[in-house]
Amino acid sequence: MNDVNILIMEIIELILIIGIPVGLLVFFIVSLVNLCRTPKDHPKYKGRKTAFIVSAVLLGLLTALIIGFMVLLTSAMNHM
Repeated sequence: MNDVNILIMEIIELILIIGIPVGLLVFFIVSLVNLCRTPKDHPKYKGRKTAFIVSAVLLGLLTALIIGFMVLLTSAMNHM
């Protein structure tokens, strides 16, 4: 039973560490391509623009989170 718990925890860690950033990057690229291919007078343009803004904000937050983590890690290493 303990081995199953360890396996489940490893899968959850992989999803958090690799899955979420890759998913956000794919969402950003897809929304950018959809926005670029849609003419400005098309009814779906406004929704695709909103999706692009949301994906850009989420990707920016992820990038800021990673940079903040690296700064904290560097600071912790310097104070050891």
